[in-house]
Formats: sequence, C-alpha cells, structure tokens
Amino acid sequence: MKFLVADDHELIRQGVKGLLRGLDPAAQFDEADSWETLAALARPDANHDLAIVDLHMPGMTGAASLESLLNANPALPVVVLSAEESPDEMRKVLAAGALGFVPKRQPASVMLKAIELVLSGGAYVPMEALSLLGAREAVAAEASSAGAPASAEPEPIARVEALQPHQRHLLENLSPRQQEIMRLVHRGWTNKMIARDLGVAEGTVKVHLSVIFRALGVHNRATAIAVINGWLETGKVL
Repeated sequence: MKFLVADDHELIRQGVKGLLRGLDPAAQFDEADSWETLAALARPDANHDLAIVDLHMPGMTGAASLESLLNANPALPVVVLSAEESPDEMRKVLAAGALGFVPKRQPASVMLKAIELVLSGGAYVPMEALSLLGAREAVAAEASSAGAPASAEPEPIARVEALQPHQRHLLENLSPRQQEIMRLVHRGWTNKMIARDLGVAEGTVKVHLSVIFRALGVHNRATAIAVINGWLETGKVL
C-alpha cells in the first residue's frame, strides 16, 4: 500500500510510518512537513491508499486547508492527526471530508485502530465529537420532518443532471486506479474479484469505493452505478 504522512515533526512521521509498516511491511511512503509539500504530493495520480495529516503544519489554515486538499483530490482517504481536540474542530474536519480524527494524546493503539477502520471502508469519530454530531443530525432531521408533507414521495435515484458540482468534479477527476475500479464495478465485479485482478488488498478496494460513495452522496454500489450510467448517457467516458 502507499501512504502519505504529513506532519512538521519528523519524530511523529517516523512513528506513524512504523505503525503503518505493521499493517503492510512493504508499504511505500510520501512525506510532507508543510502545506506546500502536502498540496504538491497529494495529487490524484499519486494513488495514495491513505493520508495521515497534521492539521496545523506551516501554511495550513485548519479545516479550510483540508477542504481545499479534498476538492483537488476528492478520492483521497484522510485521517487527521491533531493536538487540537475541540469538538468544533473535529466537526469541521469531518464536515470537510476527513474519514477520521485522532487526537495526538491518544495511544498508538487507538491511531492504529482508526487507520484500520478507515482502510476497511469505515470512519473513525472520537467520543468527544459523537454527542455534538448526533445533536446536529437530530436538529437537521427535525427540521426536515417539519417541512416535509406527510405523503412525500421518496426521492428518485440520482440522475446526472441532478449531480452537485463536487460530484461532477469527482467523476471528471477520478484517479487512474479509481477509474479502473469503477469500470469493474460497472461490470458487476465483486470487491474480491477486483482486488485479485488489480493485485491489491480487498481493503484497498473498499477504501476507494467508500470514498467515492461518500462523495457522490450514495450508500451502495447499485446507486453509484445508476449515477455512472447517467453520466455515460451524456457521452462522458469512464
């Protein structure tokens, strides 16, 4: 697997790399110690399986920088590693598109579990952020139910003309690896079949698919295929 490790302290980077080698002894690494180097390395064609990013490196402006990074490479799975632990910052980081947030005070075992969870297609949210996120979702649900008529029909499967700008951006800027995975998904291949054909771990396939699903606002491959079908009908190439 290939990882991007970004922190302005070399000792932290070496520690994170050691943890990741525990998951894959043959892991490859790119390293960044500033926003400038991070932005230069985090290209879609770099095909990183995961990025571990310190939110407060020189040149970074917190979650705003992370959002900019993911706008340029929306398929990049990111786990934030930060000394800042305010629930508000955690919320902003997760809203910006990070799949995990790990406070630096946590033991290495917690970071490892978070990384494993994200690599398997999940997301890691610290306990400190759960109540805040839950309250926000409850308010949104209440507002939605209050404004929706009792007989409201479920929304149809997304069509290409209904895609949001970030969804169009994703479909137009899939990395070569993600293009190949989506081609195979479109053919009906399972994750295991895709992993065997591409010579990667099944967990790597799951990571790519979960990031694509999240960016498209869908929850399964069937709906993702429907979106892709609409895209192809407009003459686009995948």
